[in-house]
Amino acid sequence: MYQSSNLPNTRLHIADALRGIAIIGIILIHNVEHMDFYRFPEATNEWMMFFNKMIWDSVFFVFGGKMYSIFALMFGLSFFIQNDNQIQKGKNFTWRFWWRMVLLLIFGLLNTFFYSGDILVSYAIFGMLMPLFSRLNTKTVAFIAIFLLIQPIEIFQILAALFNPDYTLIDANSGKYFSLMYEPKGSGTFWESGWNSLKYGQLGSFSWNIENGRTTQLPGLFCLGMLLGRFRLFYNEKNNMKIWLGILAVSILVFSPALGLHNMLPNFIERNEILSPTRLLLKSWSNLAQMFTYVSILTLLFYSSKMVYGFMMKISGFGRMSMTNYFLQSVLGASLYYGWGFGLYRYCGPAASFLIGIAMVMAQYYFCRWWLKTRSHGPMEGLWKKLTWIKL
Repeated sequence: MYQSSNLPNTRLHIADALRGIAIIGIILIHNVEHMDFYRFPEATNEWMMFFNKMIWDSVFFVFGGKMYSIFALMFGLSFFIQNDNQIQKGKNFTWRFWWRMVLLLIFGLLNTFFYSGDILVSYAIFGMLMPLFSRLNTKTVAFIAIFLLIQPIEIFQILAALFNPDYTLIDANSGKYFSLMYEPKGSGTFWESGWNSLKYGQLGSFSWNIENGRTTQLPGLFCLGMLLGRFRLFYNEKNNMKIWLGILAVSILVFSPALGLHNMLPNFIERNEILSPTRLLLKSWSNLAQMFTYVSILTLLFYSSKMVYGFMMKISGFGRMSMTNYFLQSVLGASLYYGWGFGLYRYCGPAASFLIGIAMVMAQYYFCRWWLKTRSHGPMEGLWKKLTWIKL
């Protein structure tokens, strides 16, 4: 049974900054993807084809799978801080947090109307587990986190394929749901597109999560974030900076072999039932290692470099309004790319969409700065907080 250390959980600006960087990366990816609407104009110019491929590959190498991981990690950390604060006051946060997740589920469904790839619904569902995990001792939570993050489903599939020549891979058929949403996004009305996203968006997202290892990885990252909170690793105290140096070293050592093997395996393994889950497992590990490389470097520089500290403090406001920014990018992105809006999917390839993404980030950044001059929470965050603590 976990017992609070009763140490004060002061505001972690580094966590706000990391959350802000994660949201910025997510916005850029979603713009390049046309908000889960993978239709692009045909590029006839060789230079434009080169730039489109360069931007696509670069964006997904730098941000793909890493920004989502940072965001999930910060979710687990935020839960720990909220829960620990209530424990120190002698209160039980479980029921209140479950109500908070119900609210997040509602916000997620509203966001799904605009953007079918919404992650808030998944956060709400898996987040329901956190009060149960929070009661366990640290060793048990660490075991659960490691078990979930090593991709147990993929390991099972590899072993099953090795021992059974007739084994077939799990197929959640996410493509079926995404294909049902393509036509309404391209030529449907606002209501047709939104209704189809509500009907099929979360089914497609859950299916895609199963196919890409996110079903176990997401709660694993939540648990890992909670552990980082228990160990107070984001505070500049004790030997934390040495620990982050160690995490950085291990992350670099894991990243290169995992990514290298992922790219080399098709040359050595022909059977898809073994190749696909093995590559997914290695890609997942390399993404986690790359994510921890980012987090380690940024944490170390935040506490040692005035220039980086100043930059990240400016970004922290973007992270404090992460839900507002996530919802805004869904509304703005759908309005820009879908057929019922400006229909830019007809004219903008990945390179042009990346520039639009940068403009969107800048617009939302200055909106955050303006909003937070006179307020302590973003619009969505303030509403979420008020409804969370409403007297039931």
